[in-house]
Amino acid sequence: MRIQGELRKFGNRVSATSIRRVLRHHRLGPAPRGGPSWTEFVKAHAAGVLATDFLPADTVFLHQHYVLFVVELATRRVHLLGVTKNPSGSWVTRVARNLVGDLAEQGRTFRFPFRDRDSKFTASFDESSLRWHRNHPNPGAGSSG
Repeated sequence: MRIQGELRKFGNRVSATSIRRVLRHHRLGPAPRGGPSWTEFVKAHAAGVLATDFLPADTVFLHQHYVLFVVELATRRVHLLGVTKNPSGSWVTRVARNLVGDLAEQGRTFRFPFRDRDSKFTASFDESSLRWHRNHPNPGAGSSG
């Protein structure tokens, strides 16, 4: 329950039953839906969505490496962007720019990069991953910036 999660952030533990009882007592129903559900949004925009994350990989010598990958939601095509022992924000941004350039050369665009809140996904990563689309809204109109 969303209210329960928000209260927990402030250190208040309240049961879902108590929350329902209070809402019912004050005749408050669920919040009205203002738009499409998350599932509807993703299905409608799948052609423009790239999801990215890190995959930890252990070597035979027990060293940990991180694999940065991207999945195109519409085609489920996976792009392996790179492997490193120490991922940094600048490294992630650089490989994201390379991917954007490669996709641009193929005439493919995306509008919605999905990622988690990992600190390695910096503001420069967000900017570089969206820059090409803003400068070239038509597929195949140019190259990476």
